[in-house]
Amino acid sequence: MRFLRAILAHWGGPARRASLRGLLCTAGSLVAVLVCWQLCGPGVVAVVAAPQGGVPSATWQDNDRNHRRSPNQIVTQLRTPQAQVGQVQPGQTPQAQAGQMPLADNAQDQRAAKTRNMIAAGEAPTTQDGQLNMLGPDDWRLKILSAAVTNTDMVMLGDIATPLGQIAPDIWGQLRAQPLWPAPPEEGKPLQINNSRLAQALRQALGKEVAGRCILPSSLVIQRGGLVFHEEDLRSYVVKSLTPQLAAMPGQVELSDFRLPDYIFLAHPQQRVQLEPGKLTPGRVPLRFAVQEVDGNVLRRISGTVNLTLWITAPAASRAMNKGEALAAESVTFMKVNASQLRDLPWDGRGGPWQLNRALNTGEPILQSDLVSQLMVKRGDVVNLIYIRGNLRIATQAQALADGEPGATIAVRNLQTKKQVYAIVKDGTTVEIH
Repeated sequence: MRFLRAILAHWGGPARRASLRGLLCTAGSLVAVLVCWQLCGPGVVAVVAAPQGGVPSATWQDNDRNHRRSPNQIVTQLRTPQAQVGQVQPGQTPQAQAGQMPLADNAQDQRAAKTRNMIAAGEAPTTQDGQLNMLGPDDWRLKILSAAVTNTDMVMLGDIATPLGQIAPDIWGQLRAQPLWPAPPEEGKPLQINNSRLAQALRQALGKEVAGRCILPSSLVIQRGGLVFHEEDLRSYVVKSLTPQLAAMPGQVELSDFRLPDYIFLAHPQQRVQLEPGKLTPGRVPLRFAVQEVDGNVLRRISGTVNLTLWITAPAASRAMNKGEALAAESVTFMKVNASQLRDLPWDGRGGPWQLNRALNTGEPILQSDLVSQLMVKRGDVVNLIYIRGNLRIATQAQALADGEPGATIAVRNLQTKKQVYAIVKDGTTVEIH
């Protein structure tokens, strides 16, 4: 040490002495490494333990920059950087200067052709029997939920994860009890973690190997205490609630294309969710989920929809028919049709005799508005006008001034007196005045 102090005293000014101190510190570090290598041997590597800092302080803040960027900014960011003319270094391509791997012009076409060839040869991993077979016999993953509830001071892996694949029960038992980070400080108030910070927190708590097996959602919303209903829970609730009303509808009813909230949180178990469905008609049915307090007060409402398909058996044309053609039994068949695609009520098969009010194609449903009675009177027809009063009965001819089916009252003009009167249609040739 005296030797070093002497060197510093004779070195010169403060700047030179500071430079010399830096060199001596570097030399000291090198000597420490050499000593460690001599003591531990060349086959041993000294590992410096990283500080276990837990979850970053900003975990509960959904402040990922990508969530605040506009679509135009994201498109600009994803565009291929273009090198400016005149700035390419000698021996360097524009793609290399932009920091990207040079790709052939037809690289995308080559990959697409390779994929098509693999599918044609049966070498590509495709789905079978409607299921994804992507995990091996001893492989497993952990699906992180998009919404979860914890009832402890620490969020456990079992609170937010669901195992997929062939995971040993003892391994999952250890993993599910693994603490991750402190629970939200306030009960009944859900907080959100975005995807990037969720991945970072899982790597810190589980390590890279286990965190690499996690399937992450776009974000995780977690609440301390209370309950959470996921989308599949809400779907089952909708089906169960609507079943009595759907059973009273004619035909076969199907519910599909559910568009429901991903989750609904309740602050405590005494709150409840009440379904408020709209009018049940074929097509889109509006739904509202009302979160109610113990006293029945509605705290909030969340909207959703579901598609209602009503299959009914309706009469249809067994062959092509023209307007004005009589409807006969041999020209009618029955088919199952989607009621939401009908513009009017289907014909119930009663009444008649009928004739078509418009042309029909083969297989087209027969609606009530497509039929008119064959006994109807048309405007301009000459009909028999019967006047009945007690035992008095007078018959003459009249001209119909309007169309009318049997039972309808229409205006007619008496051809003898040229006076207009109103009469009741009896059939296609007779009207009566009582």
